[in-house]
Amino acid sequence: MEQSLNEKIVIVTGAASGIGAFVVKSLLHENVKHVAMLDVSEEAGTALQDELNSKYNNNKVTFIKCDVADKENLLKAYKVINDEIGYIDVVINNAGILDDSPDSYMTEININLASVITSSLYAWNKMHKEKGGKGGTIINVSSVVALSNAANVPIYSATKIGVLKFSTSLGNKLHYSRSGVRILCLCFGLTNTPLLRNVHKLFDTDAIGLITEDLQNYKSQSVESAAKAVIETYKQGDSGSVWISTSDKPAMDVTNAYDKSIEIFDSYVYS
Repeated sequence: MEQSLNEKIVIVTGAASGIGAFVVKSLLHENVKHVAMLDVSEEAGTALQDELNSKYNNNKVTFIKCDVADKENLLKAYKVINDEIGYIDVVINNAGILDDSPDSYMTEININLASVITSSLYAWNKMHKEKGGKGGTIINVSSVVALSNAANVPIYSATKIGVLKFSTSLGNKLHYSRSGVRILCLCFGLTNTPLLRNVHKLFDTDAIGLITEDLQNYKSQSVESAAKAVIETYKQGDSGSVWISTSDKPAMDVTNAYDKSIEIFDSYVYS
């Protein structure tokens, strides 16, 4: 049965620009009750908040400056939303960077993976039906690099593979049957966002030319298509499912293919 976003309270991380900003706009079209935007960019976040509240003549959008990689800061933002806005129904962990450079990769790991785990576990415990919650949905953003060859960005790939495995494990029916919290994983393909400007931030700078050539072989998609895929994944996805959004195509459920790969390996390991 298709899930509805009507009157839901939603958190979106990395919401001030790129895919996150368009997700916020798409959510308003779905008649959500409120969207809390989390981002480190205060100027862009406040401007988008004011623009949307003015455009829709309401106060459905709240921007909260938040560094998701700072656990204390992230959990403080959650508390503000819980206390001042209400029960959180949906969390979309979208914040991410591409920076495999030697001086910055730990920041990449903290933003892309550690913050997703922290955010998800906090929300999961709050939503958990056996812990006083009413259930809910968490969408974690991964990447097609988690499912394909991406030799030039090994650290970025590792973070996205981590998001994929974490999401499918936490979303497994073993946990969903008790918690009532759907965990969905959405893997974006090449998308026209500021992230693409950082393709030169590699662990091996000699590979910059190679990755630039590789990118020319792929069709990038618009942020509008990516945001539409988030909504479609929310409406259609089963807990633990894996979705792909790429090349301006409709969101595609690839769970069966993903599960099959796991089954093949399991049959080898446990036979």
